[in-house]
This record gives sequence, C-alpha cells and structure tokens, in this order.
Amino acid sequence: MTSEAGYPSAAYAYFIVGVMMVAYMFAFVDRMALSLVVDPIRRDLHLTETQVSALAGASFVICYVLFSFPFGRWVDRRSRRDVMTLGVALWSVAMIGSGLATRFWPLFAGRMLVGAGEASVNPAAYSMIPDCFPPERRTFGMAIFSSGAAVGGGLGVYLGSLLLNWAEAMHPVFPFLGRVAPWKLLFIGMGLPGVAVSILIFLTVREPARRNVGVIGDHAPSAEGAAAYLRRHARLFTLVFVGFSGFAISNYGFTVWGPSYFMRVHHLTVAQVGLLAGLGFAVFGTAGMLTGGLWSDRLIKAGRPEAPIGVALRAAWIQAPLFLGAYLSPWTTPATVLFCAGMFAASLVGGLQGAMIQALAPNRLRGQVGAVFLTTVNLLGLGIAPTLTALMTDYVFGGPAGVGKSLAVTSAVSLAMASILIALAMRSARARAHDVLNS
Repeated sequence: MTSEAGYPSAAYAYFIVGVMMVAYMFAFVDRMALSLVVDPIRRDLHLTETQVSALAGASFVICYVLFSFPFGRWVDRRSRRDVMTLGVALWSVAMIGSGLATRFWPLFAGRMLVGAGEASVNPAAYSMIPDCFPPERRTFGMAIFSSGAAVGGGLGVYLGSLLLNWAEAMHPVFPFLGRVAPWKLLFIGMGLPGVAVSILIFLTVREPARRNVGVIGDHAPSAEGAAAYLRRHARLFTLVFVGFSGFAISNYGFTVWGPSYFMRVHHLTVAQVGLLAGLGFAVFGTAGMLTGGLWSDRLIKAGRPEAPIGVALRAAWIQAPLFLGAYLSPWTTPATVLFCAGMFAASLVGGLQGAMIQALAPNRLRGQVGAVFLTTVNLLGLGIAPTLTALMTDYVFGGPAGVGKSLAVTSAVSLAMASILIALAMRSARARAHDVLNS
C-alpha cells in the first residue's frame, strides 16, 4: 500500500497539487472579496444586513449544492482535470460579471454562478490527490491543496484592500464602463486571474491513474449505488459530516463578518484589516493546515488510518477558547493575537476534510461522497453562519457594533457541536478507515 511504484514522480505530484492549490486560492480570493466591501455594497445598493448575508451565504450555497452532485458524478466517471478547468473558468467569469451588477438580484445571480463553478474543485481534488501520493503522504498533499484557502483568504483581503485604496484615491475611468465604484473594480480585478488559471490547468495537468478501487472496480457505481453505500454507513457519515459542518459554521462566521468586526468594534482601517487577514489566513492559516497534515500523516504511518478525524477533534478543543477571547476582548491587541492563534488552530482541519473522505470512501466513490459532504458543510456553514450572525447582530445584540458577540455565540455553539458529534463517530470511523485501506 505504501509502495511508490506507479505513482507520478514526486516532483510532478507536487506540481499537480500546487496547481490545484492555486485554483483553490483564487476560489477563496473571490469569496473573501465580498467581506471587504460589505458596507459599500450595502450603501450603494441600499441593502439590509440580512440581504448582504444572503449575498455571502444563500446565493453561493444554492448553486454550490445544485452543482456538487453532477460534478461529483463527473469526477468519479471521467476526467477530473476537465471538470476543474470548467469550474475555475465559470466562477472567474461570474466574478467579473458580479462587478458589473447595479442591483441586488443581478449581484445575487452572479454569486450563484460563482458557487456553481466552485462546486467542481473539492470533488476533483479529493479524488485526484490520493492517486498522486502513497497513503502516508496523502494528508500532507491535501494540506498543501487546502492551504490555497488560507493563502487565498489572506491575499484576497490584503490585495483587495490595496486595490480598494487605489480605486478610492484615483477614481479610475475605463472605456465603455466609465467611472467604476471601488467595490465593482475589486470584483472585476479579482476575477480576471482565474481565467488564466483555468487555461494553466487544462494545458499542464495530466490525469494520474486511479488506485485502490477495491471492490468498487474500475467503473464508478450509479448514483443509487453511491447512495446505498452512504445508507449502509448512515450513522457514521451523519455524525462525521454534520460534525465537520460545525467547523464550517465557525469558519464562515469569521470569514464573512470577521473583517467587519475589526473595523466596527476595534476601528481598524481597511488596510489594517487587510494586513491582519493576511497574517491570520495566509501565514497562520497555512502553517496550521500544513501542521495538521503532518500530524495526521504521522499517525497514519503508525497504523491509524482514521487519524484525520481524530486530529480534527483535537483542533476543535484548541480553537474554541481562542476565538471566544478574540471576539469578546475589548482591547485590540489581545483580540488580534487571539484571532491569529485561532486561525492557526482552525486551519489544522483544512487538509483533514479531504483526507477524511479518502479514509472513509473507496476511490470510485470519493467524488460523490465528497459532493454529499461539501453540500452538507456548505448548507450548514455558508447557509447558516452568515445569516445567523447577522440576525443576532440585528435583533439580539443591538446592531452593527454587536457583531463580536454574535460571532462568539456562533463559534461556541458550532464548535461544541463539532466536538460532540465527532467524538461519537470515532469508533465507527476507525473500523471503516481500516476496511477502506485494506480493500
């Protein structure tokens, strides 16, 4: 199982995962762009906090869910490179289109198409990366891919803040478009590089041979067969998927509302928030993901194939007090330090999600099982976290200045849920991981 024979060369395997990481990075660049311009969009389009949360959450999730299943099926049956090429191109063009919107509903539609395109990336990565690396190096490979979220989150906010500052100072005028509002320019500028990334994937990534198909065989089962597999292990997948959704709820809470919290409560400027997010996401987030991958791979090498799930459980215990302190601190310096430490702990889980799918599902089911997982975590994460936080801010904690308390409640509840459910799943996860490894 640990033989290097037949795998791509180490250099090309890391090249593949590096290109996929760049694609994932731009996915999060595009996601984070909205968090920087919440207030300008709200003012220009005359939106409520709840409408803004719908742009950040529901608009994305609707199409992410709808397209996860056909993309997951495609991944299990056909070219994983091609599905990623299409997805990256789709969300990049949709991001550019969002920058041309002048009303709520066109912008909502643009965010929906961003969600549709991004539904392709994780199923493709969950399926392709295990075919590039032997088992004891897969979680680290997944961590490299997942670090795109941390790097993209940091760059999205930092570079976005620089672009916004330039646009606000220069008031640029473009042919055919005239004067463009800074938030519109941000969307257009963030979307353009993704088109080049889609071309890079198509021209340079070759499909690795599928491995460890086990009893599934060389052909992907029908959707009914995939559903039957999930039903046979319904308790395990329910506990694990909903448990990991707790991380998503906490993470999307600070992804969408974290920048607003530091600007509203601690009065940081856009540039300062950009620097903080760059440190929190790109530096501490990337370090956390790689640390989580190495931690898990070390346990897998010691004979514990369920390690991605066990490490995730410990990450929940570490991050909860850090985020609560960050959101409730009345002092700026402790809040920023605790936030960065919380980002490190939260990011331990980043590479573990894909590794968890690889541990619990056979090769030819990973795209479809991954689609179900991503649907679950995004429905609960993006579908609940931004809106729940906004509703508590509007109706419980007295308006915009109460966003920190809302974030604290969201994180406390979601991480407690994650801890309890994952702990209940550990015994079944251990047995299933051993069966998949030995199939």
